[in-house]
Amino acid sequence: MKILSKKVHIRVASGVASGALLFSIIASVVWFYMSYHEEVNRSRNQIDQIVITVEQTASIAMYLGNKELAEEVLRGLEANDIISSARLTSQTGLSASFEGEGSLNRSDIAVIYPIRSPFNESEIVGDLLIYPNQQYIENNAISLAKVQVVVLVAYSIIIALLTLFIVNRILTEPLKYVANRFHLITPGDSTRIDVPTGNDQNEIGALVKDINTLLNAVNSQIENERDLRSQTENLSKKFRFIFERASAGIGLIDANNLLIVANPALLRLLGQTFIIDTERFTKTDFTAFFNDPQVIKEFIEDFWAKPGNQFSAVDIQLKHKVRAADRWVHCLFSKVEDINNPDDSLLEVVLYDITERAEREQNIIYEAEHDPITQLLNRRAGMSKLESSVIDAQKKERSFAVLMIDLDGFKYVNDTYGHDAGDKVIIEVAHRIKQFFRGSDVVARWGGDEFLIAFSYNPNYDSAVSDIATDLQFQISQPINIGHEQTASVGSSIGISLYPDNESSVSALIEQADEAMYFVKNNGKNFFNFYKKETTPASTTKLT
Repeated sequence: MKILSKKVHIRVASGVASGALLFSIIASVVWFYMSYHEEVNRSRNQIDQIVITVEQTASIAMYLGNKELAEEVLRGLEANDIISSARLTSQTGLSASFEGEGSLNRSDIAVIYPIRSPFNESEIVGDLLIYPNQQYIENNAISLAKVQVVVLVAYSIIIALLTLFIVNRILTEPLKYVANRFHLITPGDSTRIDVPTGNDQNEIGALVKDINTLLNAVNSQIENERDLRSQTENLSKKFRFIFERASAGIGLIDANNLLIVANPALLRLLGQTFIIDTERFTKTDFTAFFNDPQVIKEFIEDFWAKPGNQFSAVDIQLKHKVRAADRWVHCLFSKVEDINNPDDSLLEVVLYDITERAEREQNIIYEAEHDPITQLLNRRAGMSKLESSVIDAQKKERSFAVLMIDLDGFKYVNDTYGHDAGDKVIIEVAHRIKQFFRGSDVVARWGGDEFLIAFSYNPNYDSAVSDIATDLQFQISQPINIGHEQTASVGSSIGISLYPDNESSVSALIEQADEAMYFVKNNGKNFFNFYKKETTPASTTKLT
Protein backbone atom coordinates (compact mmCIF):
# COMPACT_ATOMS: atom_id res chain seq x y z
CA MET A 1 0.00 0.00 0.00
CA LYS A 2 2.90 2.40 0.77
CA ILE A 3 4.41 1.62 -2.60
CA LEU A 4 1.07 2.28 -4.17
CA SER A 5 0.83 5.62 -2.34
CA LYS A 6 4.29 6.59 -3.57
CA LYS A 7 3.33 5.63 -7.04
CA VAL A 8 0.20 7.74 -6.85
CA HIS A 9 2.22 10.69 -5.54
CA ILE A 10 4.76 10.29 -8.31
CA ARG A 11 2.04 9.92 -10.88
CA VAL A 12 0.33 13.11 -9.69
CA ALA A 13 3.62 15.04 -9.69
CA SER A 14 4.59 13.64 -13.08
CA GLY A 15 1.19 14.47 -14.47
CA VAL A 16 1.27 18.04 -13.25
CA ALA A 17 4.90 18.58 -14.33
CA SER A 18 4.34 16.98 -17.72
CA GLY A 19 1.24 19.06 -18.29
CA ALA A 20 3.01 22.25 -17.28
CA LEU A 21 6.03 21.40 -19.44
CA LEU A 22 3.89 20.56 -22.44
CA PHE A 23 1.89 23.74 -21.98
CA SER A 24 5.09 25.77 -21.62
CA ILE A 25 6.59 24.32 -24.79
CA ILE A 26 3.48 24.88 -26.87
CA ALA A 27 2.83 28.33 -25.41
CA SER A 28 6.50 29.32 -25.80
CA VAL A 29 6.57 28.32 -29.45
CA VAL A 30 3.35 30.15 -30.17
CA TRP A 31 4.39 33.17 -28.10
CA PHE A 32 7.84 33.28 -29.75
CA TYR A 33 6.42 33.42 -33.25
CA MET A 34 3.77 35.91 -32.26
CA SER A 35 6.37 38.19 -30.56
CA TYR A 36 8.79 37.82 -33.45
CA HIS A 37 6.28 38.82 -36.10
CA GLU A 38 4.91 41.60 -33.94
CA GLU A 39 8.39 43.12 -33.48
CA VAL A 40 9.12 42.82 -37.22
CA ASN A 41 5.88 44.57 -38.05
CA ARG A 42 6.59 47.23 -35.42
CA SER A 43 10.01 47.93 -36.98
CA ARG A 44 8.46 48.28 -40.40
CA ASN A 45 5.85 50.65 -39.04
CA GLN A 46 8.68 52.61 -37.41
CA ILE A 47 10.38 52.95 -40.82
CA ASP A 48 7.13 54.23 -42.27
CA GLN A 49 6.95 56.85 -39.50
CA ILE A 50 10.56 57.93 -40.16
CA VAL A 51 9.81 58.31 -43.87
CA ILE A 52 6.81 60.48 -43.09
CA THR A 53 9.06 62.68 -40.93
CA VAL A 54 11.66 63.31 -43.66
CA GLU A 55 9.25 63.20 -46.59
CA GLN A 56 8.58 66.98 -46.64
CA THR A 57 12.28 67.85 -46.58
CA ALA A 58 13.06 65.26 -49.24
CA SER A 59 10.24 66.69 -51.40
CA ILE A 60 11.74 70.16 -51.27
CA ALA A 61 15.26 68.82 -51.98
CA MET A 62 13.99 66.84 -54.98
CA TYR A 63 11.91 69.78 -56.28
CA LEU A 64 14.75 72.29 -55.97
CA GLY A 65 17.42 69.78 -57.05
CA ASN A 66 19.39 70.60 -53.89
CA LYS A 67 21.83 67.79 -53.28
CA GLU A 68 23.03 69.10 -49.92
CA LEU A 69 19.51 69.15 -48.59
CA ALA A 70 19.01 65.63 -49.97
CA GLU A 71 22.16 64.39 -48.21
CA GLU A 72 20.91 66.01 -45.01
CA VAL A 73 17.76 63.91 -45.29
CA LEU A 74 19.82 60.76 -45.85
CA ARG A 75 22.04 61.53 -42.79
CA GLY A 76 18.86 61.70 -40.74
CA LEU A 77 17.84 58.27 -42.04
CA GLU A 78 21.32 56.89 -41.47
CA ALA A 79 21.05 57.73 -37.80
CA ASN A 80 18.34 55.03 -37.39
CA ASP A 81 19.64 51.48 -36.73
CA ILE A 82 16.67 49.89 -38.41
CA ILE A 83 17.69 51.34 -41.84
CA SER A 84 20.60 49.64 -43.55
CA SER A 85 20.88 51.94 -46.61
CA ALA A 86 18.84 54.51 -48.53
CA ARG A 87 18.88 56.42 -51.83
CA LEU A 88 17.09 59.53 -53.10
CA THR A 89 16.54 59.91 -56.83
CA SER A 90 14.75 62.85 -58.50
CA GLN A 91 13.04 63.07 -61.87
CA THR A 92 15.64 65.70 -62.91
CA GLY A 93 18.56 63.32 -62.33
CA LEU A 94 19.54 64.25 -58.78
CA SER A 95 20.76 61.27 -56.80
CA ALA A 96 22.07 60.86 -53.25
CA SER A 97 22.55 57.71 -51.15
CA PHE A 98 24.27 56.09 -48.17
CA GLU A 99 25.09 52.49 -47.18
CA GLY A 100 25.58 51.18 -43.68
CA GLU A 101 28.41 49.09 -42.33
CA GLY A 102 26.83 45.78 -43.26
CA SER A 103 26.74 44.60 -46.85
CA LEU A 104 23.45 44.04 -48.59
CA ASN A 105 22.27 40.54 -49.47
CA ARG A 106 20.45 39.59 -52.61
CA SER A 107 17.56 38.50 -50.51
CA ASP A 108 17.18 41.93 -48.95
CA ILE A 109 14.07 43.67 -50.17
CA ALA A 110 13.98 47.45 -50.69
CA VAL A 111 10.97 49.56 -49.87
CA ILE A 112 10.26 52.36 -52.39
CA TYR A 113 8.46 55.46 -51.26
CA PRO A 114 7.36 57.99 -54.00
CA ILE A 115 8.23 61.66 -53.24
CA ARG A 116 5.50 64.10 -54.27
CA SER A 117 5.91 67.78 -55.18
CA PRO A 118 5.52 70.16 -52.23
CA PHE A 119 3.18 72.25 -54.28
CA ASN A 120 1.24 69.64 -56.25
CA GLU A 121 0.24 66.38 -54.55
CA SER A 122 -0.39 64.64 -57.83
CA GLU A 123 3.10 65.33 -59.16
CA ILE A 124 5.92 62.79 -58.39
CA VAL A 125 9.32 64.53 -58.16
CA GLY A 126 11.42 61.54 -57.08
CA ASP A 127 11.75 58.23 -55.17
CA LEU A 128 13.11 57.27 -51.77
CA LEU A 129 14.60 53.77 -51.77
CA ILE A 130 15.15 52.31 -48.26
CA TYR A 131 16.69 48.92 -47.30
CA PRO A 132 15.56 47.92 -43.79
CA ASN A 133 18.33 46.53 -41.52
CA GLN A 134 16.84 43.00 -41.53
CA GLN A 135 19.51 41.48 -39.31
CA TYR A 136 19.05 44.16 -36.70
CA ILE A 137 15.26 43.85 -36.81
CA GLU A 138 15.36 40.05 -36.50
CA ASN A 139 17.91 40.08 -33.69
CA ASN A 140 15.88 42.64 -31.86
CA ALA A 141 12.66 40.64 -32.38
CA ILE A 142 14.33 37.38 -31.25
CA SER A 143 15.75 38.99 -28.13
CA LEU A 144 12.41 40.42 -27.16
CA ALA A 145 10.64 37.07 -27.88
CA LYS A 146 13.19 35.18 -25.76
CA VAL A 147 12.61 37.45 -22.83
CA GLN A 148 8.87 36.92 -23.08
CA VAL A 149 9.28 33.12 -23.47
CA VAL A 150 11.53 32.92 -20.39
CA VAL A 151 8.95 34.87 -18.43
CA LEU A 152 6.20 32.53 -19.67
CA VAL A 153 8.18 29.35 -18.82
CA ALA A 154 9.02 30.68 -15.38
CA TYR A 155 5.38 31.55 -14.86
CA SER A 156 4.31 28.05 -15.96
CA ILE A 157 6.85 26.40 -13.66
CA ILE A 158 5.70 28.46 -10.74
CA ILE A 159 2.05 27.60 -11.48
CA ALA A 160 2.97 23.87 -11.81
CA LEU A 161 4.86 23.83 -8.53
CA LEU A 162 2.09 25.70 -6.80
CA THR A 163 -0.50 23.29 -8.25
CA LEU A 164 1.60 20.29 -7.23
CA PHE A 165 1.95 21.63 -3.73
CA ILE A 166 -1.76 22.30 -3.44
CA VAL A 167 -2.71 18.87 -4.89
CA ASN A 168 -0.22 17.13 -2.63
CA ARG A 169 -1.40 19.08 0.40
CA ILE A 170 -5.13 18.81 -0.19
CA LEU A 171 -5.47 15.48 -2.02
CA THR A 172 -2.38 13.28 -2.14
CA GLU A 173 -1.31 13.46 1.50
CA PRO A 174 -4.80 12.73 2.89
CA LEU A 175 -5.19 9.82 0.48
CA LYS A 176 -1.76 8.46 1.46
CA TYR A 177 -2.78 8.71 5.08
CA VAL A 178 -6.05 6.86 4.44
CA ALA A 179 -4.28 4.19 2.35
CA ASN A 180 -1.59 3.58 4.97
CA ARG A 181 -4.15 3.34 7.76
CA PHE A 182 -6.27 0.98 5.68
CA HIS A 183 -3.21 -1.19 5.03
CA LEU A 184 -2.69 -1.67 8.77
CA ILE A 185 -6.23 -2.98 9.34
CA THR A 186 -6.67 -6.77 9.17
CA PRO A 187 -10.03 -8.45 8.47
CA GLY A 188 -12.01 -8.73 11.68
CA ASP A 189 -9.98 -5.98 13.41
CA SER A 190 -11.94 -3.35 15.36
CA THR A 191 -9.56 -0.54 14.37
CA ARG A 192 -11.04 2.16 12.15
CA ILE A 193 -9.63 5.00 10.03
CA ASP A 194 -9.70 8.57 11.37
CA VAL A 195 -10.76 11.34 9.00
CA PRO A 196 -7.70 13.49 8.04
CA THR A 197 -7.76 16.96 9.56
CA GLY A 198 -9.80 19.47 7.60
CA ASN A 199 -11.53 16.83 5.46
CA ASP A 200 -14.63 16.18 7.55
CA GLN A 201 -17.04 17.75 5.09
CA ASN A 202 -15.47 16.90 1.74
CA GLU A 203 -15.23 13.82 -0.45
CA ILE A 204 -12.21 12.40 1.41
CA GLY A 205 -14.15 12.49 4.66
CA ALA A 206 -17.11 10.80 2.94
CA LEU A 207 -14.71 8.15 1.54
CA VAL A 208 -13.28 7.43 5.00
CA LYS A 209 -16.76 7.11 6.48
CA ASP A 210 -17.79 4.72 3.68
CA ILE A 211 -14.65 2.65 4.24
CA ASN A 212 -15.39 2.41 7.97
CA THR A 213 -18.97 1.40 7.19
CA LEU A 214 -17.68 -1.24 4.80
CA LEU A 215 -15.23 -2.53 7.42
CA ASN A 216 -18.09 -2.85 9.92
CA ALA A 217 -20.12 -4.80 7.36
CA VAL A 218 -17.13 -7.01 6.54
CA ASN A 219 -16.52 -7.74 10.22
CA SER A 220 -20.18 -8.63 10.67
CA GLN A 221 -20.03 -10.89 7.63
CA ILE A 222 -16.86 -12.55 8.90
CA GLU A 223 -18.48 -13.27 12.24
CA ASN A 224 -21.52 -14.76 10.51
CA GLU A 225 -19.30 -16.86 8.26
CA ARG A 226 -17.32 -18.10 11.26
CA ASP A 227 -20.50 -19.18 12.99
CA LEU A 228 -21.80 -20.75 9.79
CA ARG A 229 -18.48 -22.49 9.14
CA SER A 230 -18.47 -23.88 12.66
CA GLN A 231 -22.01 -25.20 12.22
CA THR A 232 -21.15 -26.61 8.79
CA GLU A 233 -18.04 -28.34 10.11
CA ASN A 234 -20.01 -29.90 12.95
CA LEU A 235 -22.71 -31.04 10.54
CA SER A 236 -20.08 -32.28 8.09
CA LYS A 237 -18.44 -34.33 10.84
CA LYS A 238 -21.79 -35.94 11.64
CA PHE A 239 -22.50 -36.72 8.00
CA ARG A 240 -18.95 -38.00 7.51
CA PHE A 241 -19.36 -40.23 10.54
CA ILE A 242 -22.65 -41.57 9.16
CA PHE A 243 -21.13 -41.98 5.68
CA GLU A 244 -18.09 -43.88 6.89
CA ARG A 245 -19.85 -46.00 9.53
CA ALA A 246 -22.99 -46.80 7.53
CA SER A 247 -23.67 -50.50 7.05
CA ALA A 248 -25.09 -49.82 3.58
CA GLY A 249 -22.79 -49.09 0.68
CA ILE A 250 -23.08 -45.44 -0.44
CA GLY A 251 -21.46 -43.91 -3.51
CA LEU A 252 -21.69 -41.36 -6.31
CA ILE A 253 -21.37 -42.10 -10.03
CA ASP A 254 -21.12 -39.59 -12.86
CA ALA A 255 -22.82 -39.49 -16.25
CA ASN A 256 -20.19 -41.92 -17.63
CA ASN A 257 -21.00 -44.48 -14.90
CA LEU A 258 -17.65 -43.87 -13.23
CA LEU A 259 -17.56 -44.40 -9.48
CA ILE A 260 -16.13 -41.18 -8.02
CA VAL A 261 -17.05 -41.46 -4.31
CA ALA A 262 -17.52 -44.59 -2.23
CA ASN A 263 -17.78 -45.24 1.50
CA PRO A 264 -15.93 -48.16 3.12
CA ALA A 265 -19.06 -50.33 3.19
CA LEU A 266 -19.48 -49.96 -0.58
CA LEU A 267 -15.83 -50.75 -1.20
CA ARG A 268 -16.06 -53.86 0.94
CA LEU A 269 -19.24 -54.91 -0.82
CA LEU A 270 -17.85 -54.41 -4.31
CA GLY A 271 -14.52 -55.94 -3.42
CA GLN A 272 -16.00 -58.69 -1.25
CA THR A 273 -13.14 -58.13 1.17
CA PHE A 274 -12.27 -56.00 4.19
CA ILE A 275 -9.01 -54.86 2.55
CA ILE A 276 -9.90 -51.47 1.11
CA ASP A 277 -7.88 -50.22 -1.85
CA THR A 278 -9.44 -46.87 -2.71
CA GLU A 279 -7.32 -46.31 -5.81
CA ARG A 280 -8.57 -49.56 -7.24
CA PHE A 281 -12.23 -48.60 -7.08
CA THR A 282 -12.48 -44.87 -7.74
CA LYS A 283 -12.73 -43.67 -11.34
CA THR A 284 -13.72 -47.17 -12.48
CA ASP A 285 -16.83 -48.27 -14.35
CA PHE A 286 -19.55 -48.97 -11.79
CA THR A 287 -21.36 -51.40 -14.09
CA ALA A 288 -18.24 -53.60 -14.30
CA PHE A 289 -18.84 -54.84 -10.75
CA PHE A 290 -22.03 -56.70 -11.76
CA ASN A 291 -22.54 -60.12 -13.25
CA ASP A 292 -24.50 -58.65 -16.17
CA PRO A 293 -23.08 -55.15 -16.82
CA GLN A 294 -25.44 -54.52 -19.74
CA VAL A 295 -28.55 -54.92 -17.58
CA ILE A 296 -27.42 -52.40 -14.94
CA LYS A 297 -26.14 -50.05 -17.67
CA GLU A 298 -29.52 -50.00 -19.42
CA PHE A 299 -31.27 -49.53 -16.08
CA ILE A 300 -29.13 -46.46 -15.29
CA GLU A 301 -29.67 -45.02 -18.78
CA ASP A 302 -33.45 -45.36 -18.37
CA PHE A 303 -33.25 -43.76 -14.95
CA TRP A 304 -31.29 -40.76 -16.30
CA ALA A 305 -34.00 -40.29 -18.94
CA LYS A 306 -36.77 -40.04 -16.34
CA PRO A 307 -37.77 -36.45 -15.49
CA GLY A 308 -37.40 -35.09 -11.98
CA ASN A 309 -35.52 -36.49 -9.01
CA GLN A 310 -37.25 -39.83 -8.62
CA PHE A 311 -36.02 -42.92 -6.87
CA SER A 312 -35.56 -46.24 -8.59
CA ALA A 313 -34.37 -49.61 -7.31
CA VAL A 314 -33.25 -52.92 -8.75
CA ASP A 315 -32.06 -56.25 -7.36
CA ILE A 316 -29.04 -57.53 -9.26
CA GLN A 317 -26.20 -60.01 -8.90
CA LEU A 318 -22.63 -58.83 -8.31
CA LYS A 319 -19.75 -60.29 -10.29
CA HIS A 320 -18.19 -62.84 -7.96
CA LYS A 321 -14.61 -63.91 -7.66
CA VAL A 322 -13.38 -67.33 -8.62
CA ARG A 323 -14.74 -69.95 -6.19
CA ALA A 324 -16.71 -67.26 -4.36
CA ALA A 325 -20.41 -67.53 -3.69
CA ASP A 326 -22.92 -65.47 -5.64
CA ARG A 327 -23.84 -62.16 -4.02
CA TRP A 328 -26.99 -60.16 -4.63
CA VAL A 329 -27.53 -56.49 -3.84
CA HIS A 330 -30.48 -54.13 -3.73
CA CYS A 331 -29.48 -50.92 -5.57
CA LEU A 332 -31.36 -47.71 -4.80
CA PHE A 333 -30.67 -44.81 -7.19
CA SER A 334 -31.46 -41.11 -6.84
CA LYS A 335 -30.31 -38.05 -8.80
CA VAL A 336 -28.04 -35.37 -7.36
CA GLU A 337 -28.72 -32.56 -9.82
CA ASP A 338 -26.91 -29.26 -10.24
CA ILE A 339 -29.48 -26.73 -11.49
CA ASN A 340 -26.82 -24.34 -12.77
CA ASN A 341 -24.77 -27.09 -14.46
CA PRO A 342 -27.04 -29.98 -15.47
CA ASP A 343 -24.12 -31.74 -17.17
CA ASP A 344 -22.41 -32.10 -13.77
CA SER A 345 -25.31 -34.01 -12.20
CA LEU A 346 -24.49 -37.24 -10.37
CA LEU A 347 -26.27 -40.40 -9.29
CA GLU A 348 -26.33 -41.40 -5.66
CA VAL A 349 -26.45 -45.14 -5.21
CA VAL A 350 -27.13 -47.06 -1.99
CA LEU A 351 -26.39 -50.81 -1.98
CA TYR A 352 -27.74 -53.38 0.50
CA ASP A 353 -26.50 -56.95 0.59
CA ILE A 354 -29.57 -59.14 0.03
CA THR A 355 -27.75 -62.38 -0.79
CA GLU A 356 -29.52 -64.44 1.86
CA ARG A 357 -32.91 -63.05 0.93
CA ALA A 358 -32.25 -63.56 -2.78
CA GLU A 359 -31.13 -67.14 -2.19
CA ARG A 360 -34.28 -67.85 -0.17
CA GLU A 361 -36.45 -66.32 -2.86
CA GLN A 362 -34.63 -68.22 -5.59
CA ASN A 363 -35.00 -71.47 -3.66
CA ILE A 364 -38.69 -70.82 -3.13
CA ILE A 365 -39.18 -69.97 -6.79
CA TYR A 366 -37.11 -72.99 -7.86
CA GLU A 367 -39.07 -75.33 -5.61
CA ALA A 368 -42.35 -73.85 -6.82
CA GLU A 369 -41.40 -74.34 -10.48
CA HIS A 370 -39.51 -77.65 -10.42
CA ASP A 371 -40.42 -81.23 -9.81
CA PRO A 372 -38.85 -82.36 -6.50
CA ILE A 373 -37.78 -85.77 -7.90
CA THR A 374 -36.46 -85.04 -11.39
CA GLN A 375 -35.62 -81.32 -10.90
CA LEU A 376 -37.30 -80.67 -14.25
CA LEU A 377 -39.90 -77.95 -14.67
CA ASN A 378 -43.22 -78.96 -13.18
CA ARG A 379 -46.48 -78.82 -15.09
CA ARG A 380 -47.35 -75.19 -14.19
CA ALA A 381 -43.85 -73.81 -14.92
CA GLY A 382 -43.58 -75.92 -18.09
CA MET A 383 -46.90 -74.56 -19.31
CA SER A 384 -45.76 -70.98 -18.65
CA LYS A 385 -42.44 -71.45 -20.46
CA LEU A 386 -44.21 -73.21 -23.34
CA GLU A 387 -46.53 -70.23 -23.79
CA SER A 388 -43.57 -67.84 -23.91
CA SER A 389 -41.74 -70.10 -26.36
CA VAL A 390 -44.71 -70.31 -28.72
CA ILE A 391 -45.15 -66.51 -28.62
CA ASP A 392 -41.43 -66.09 -29.43
CA ALA A 393 -41.73 -68.59 -32.28
CA GLN A 394 -44.70 -66.65 -33.68
CA LYS A 395 -42.78 -63.36 -33.57
CA LYS A 396 -39.67 -64.83 -35.19
CA GLU A 397 -41.66 -67.07 -37.56
CA ARG A 398 -39.95 -70.23 -36.39
CA SER A 399 -41.18 -73.81 -36.52
CA PHE A 400 -41.92 -75.41 -33.16
CA ALA A 401 -42.43 -79.02 -32.02
CA VAL A 402 -44.28 -80.25 -28.93
CA LEU A 403 -43.57 -83.83 -27.75
CA MET A 404 -45.70 -85.66 -25.19
CA ILE A 405 -43.80 -88.69 -23.80
CA ASP A 406 -45.34 -91.51 -21.75
CA LEU A 407 -43.11 -94.27 -20.40
CA ASP A 408 -44.01 -97.84 -21.39
CA GLY A 409 -43.51 -100.51 -18.72
CA PHE A 410 -43.02 -98.07 -15.86
CA LYS A 411 -45.94 -99.56 -13.85
CA TYR A 412 -44.30 -102.99 -14.07
CA VAL A 413 -41.04 -101.58 -12.64
CA ASN A 414 -42.95 -99.85 -9.85
CA ASP A 415 -44.96 -102.94 -8.98
CA THR A 416 -42.02 -105.31 -9.27
CA TYR A 417 -39.14 -103.43 -7.73
CA GLY A 418 -40.91 -100.84 -5.60
CA HIS A 419 -41.40 -97.10 -5.65
CA ASP A 420 -37.73 -96.38 -4.86
CA ALA A 421 -36.72 -98.20 -8.02
CA GLY A 422 -39.48 -96.34 -9.87
CA ASP A 423 -38.08 -93.03 -8.65
CA LYS A 424 -34.60 -94.00 -9.84
CA VAL A 425 -36.01 -94.82 -13.27
CA ILE A 426 -37.90 -91.50 -13.45
CA ILE A 427 -34.78 -89.58 -12.38
CA GLU A 428 -32.54 -91.33 -14.90
CA VAL A 429 -35.03 -90.90 -17.76
CA ALA A 430 -35.34 -87.19 -16.89
CA HIS A 431 -31.55 -86.90 -16.94
CA ARG A 432 -31.33 -88.63 -20.34
CA ILE A 433 -34.07 -86.43 -21.81
CA LYS A 434 -32.51 -83.20 -20.50
CA GLN A 435 -29.19 -84.00 -22.15
CA PHE A 436 -30.86 -83.82 -25.57
CA PHE A 437 -32.08 -80.26 -25.31
CA ARG A 438 -30.91 -76.68 -24.79
CA GLY A 439 -31.59 -74.48 -21.82
CA SER A 440 -34.06 -72.44 -23.88
CA ASP A 441 -36.11 -75.53 -24.74
CA VAL A 442 -39.02 -76.72 -22.60
CA VAL A 443 -38.36 -79.94 -20.67
CA ALA A 444 -41.02 -80.63 -18.00
CA ARG A 445 -42.39 -83.52 -16.00
CA TRP A 446 -46.06 -83.41 -16.90
CA GLY A 447 -47.11 -85.83 -14.17
CA GLY A 448 -46.46 -89.44 -13.14
CA ASP A 449 -44.46 -91.00 -15.96
CA GLU A 450 -45.32 -88.33 -18.55
CA PHE A 451 -42.93 -85.70 -19.88
CA LEU A 452 -43.54 -82.65 -22.09
CA ILE A 453 -40.82 -81.41 -24.43
CA ALA A 454 -40.97 -78.39 -26.75
CA PHE A 455 -38.24 -77.00 -29.00
CA SER A 456 -37.75 -75.02 -32.22
CA TYR A 457 -36.31 -76.75 -35.29
CA ASN A 458 -35.26 -76.07 -38.86
CA PRO A 459 -38.19 -76.94 -41.20
CA ASN A 460 -35.77 -77.26 -44.14
CA TYR A 461 -34.46 -80.43 -42.50
CA ASP A 462 -37.37 -82.84 -43.10
CA SER A 463 -36.37 -85.49 -40.58
CA ALA A 464 -35.16 -83.08 -37.84
CA VAL A 465 -37.97 -83.90 -35.39
CA SER A 466 -38.06 -87.57 -36.38
CA ASP A 467 -34.33 -87.98 -35.75
CA ILE A 468 -34.61 -86.37 -32.33
CA ALA A 469 -37.60 -88.55 -31.42
CA THR A 470 -35.79 -91.69 -32.62
CA ASP A 471 -32.60 -90.92 -30.64
CA LEU A 472 -34.65 -89.98 -27.62
CA GLN A 473 -36.57 -93.29 -27.64
CA PHE A 474 -33.33 -95.18 -28.04
CA GLN A 475 -31.72 -93.50 -25.04
CA ILE A 476 -34.79 -93.99 -22.87
CA SER A 477 -34.90 -97.72 -23.74
CA GLN A 478 -31.37 -98.36 -22.45
CA PRO A 479 -31.17 -100.37 -19.18
CA ILE A 480 -31.25 -98.39 -15.96
CA ASN A 481 -29.39 -99.41 -12.79
CA ILE A 482 -31.92 -99.56 -9.95
CA GLY A 483 -29.56 -100.94 -7.28
CA HIS A 484 -28.67 -104.32 -5.91
CA GLU A 485 -27.00 -105.14 -9.22
CA GLN A 486 -30.34 -105.00 -10.96
CA THR A 487 -31.41 -103.11 -14.04
CA ALA A 488 -34.74 -102.16 -15.46
CA SER A 489 -35.82 -101.03 -18.89
CA VAL A 490 -38.73 -98.90 -20.03
CA GLY A 491 -39.97 -97.83 -23.41
CA SER A 492 -41.63 -94.61 -24.54
CA SER A 493 -44.69 -93.63 -26.51
CA ILE A 494 -44.26 -90.20 -28.10
CA GLY A 495 -46.92 -87.97 -29.61
CA ILE A 496 -45.77 -85.00 -31.67
CA SER A 497 -47.59 -81.79 -32.62
CA LEU A 498 -46.00 -79.20 -34.91
CA TYR A 499 -46.39 -75.41 -35.12
CA PRO A 500 -47.45 -73.87 -37.47
CA ASP A 501 -48.49 -77.08 -39.28
CA ASN A 502 -51.16 -77.81 -36.62
CA GLU A 503 -52.81 -75.42 -34.17
CA SER A 504 -51.22 -72.20 -32.96
CA SER A 505 -52.53 -72.10 -29.40
CA VAL A 506 -50.58 -73.75 -26.61
CA SER A 507 -53.49 -75.74 -25.24
CA ALA A 508 -54.36 -77.05 -28.72
CA LEU A 509 -50.77 -78.09 -29.41
CA ILE A 510 -50.61 -79.99 -26.10
CA GLU A 511 -53.94 -81.62 -26.74
CA GLN A 512 -52.86 -82.72 -30.23
CA ALA A 513 -49.55 -84.11 -28.97
CA ASP A 514 -51.43 -85.93 -26.22
CA GLU A 515 -53.86 -87.35 -28.77
CA ALA A 516 -51.00 -88.55 -30.99
CA MET A 517 -49.32 -90.11 -27.93
CA TYR A 518 -52.49 -92.05 -26.99
CA PHE A 519 -52.66 -93.33 -30.54
CA VAL A 520 -49.22 -94.86 -29.98
CA LYS A 521 -50.27 -96.28 -26.61
CA ASN A 522 -53.30 -97.88 -28.20
CA ASN A 523 -51.41 -99.25 -31.18
CA GLY A 524 -48.54 -101.25 -29.77
CA LYS A 525 -46.54 -98.59 -27.85
CA ASN A 526 -42.84 -97.76 -28.09
CA PHE A 527 -42.95 -95.67 -31.26
CA PHE A 528 -43.70 -92.02 -32.09
CA ASN A 529 -46.51 -90.46 -34.03
CA PHE A 530 -47.03 -87.05 -35.67
CA TYR A 531 -50.48 -85.63 -35.16
CA LYS A 532 -52.56 -85.24 -38.31
CA LYS A 533 -56.13 -84.10 -38.64
CA GLU A 534 -56.98 -87.32 -40.53
CA THR A 535 -58.38 -90.21 -38.55
CA THR A 536 -55.43 -92.44 -39.42
CA PRO A 537 -51.98 -91.00 -38.57
CA ALA A 538 -49.98 -90.19 -41.69
CA SER A 539 -46.55 -90.66 -40.11
CA THR A 540 -45.70 -93.23 -37.48
CA THR A 541 -42.39 -94.85 -36.69
CA LYS A 542 -41.95 -97.85 -34.43
CA LEU A 543 -38.74 -98.44 -32.48
CA THR A 544 -37.32 -101.93 -33.20
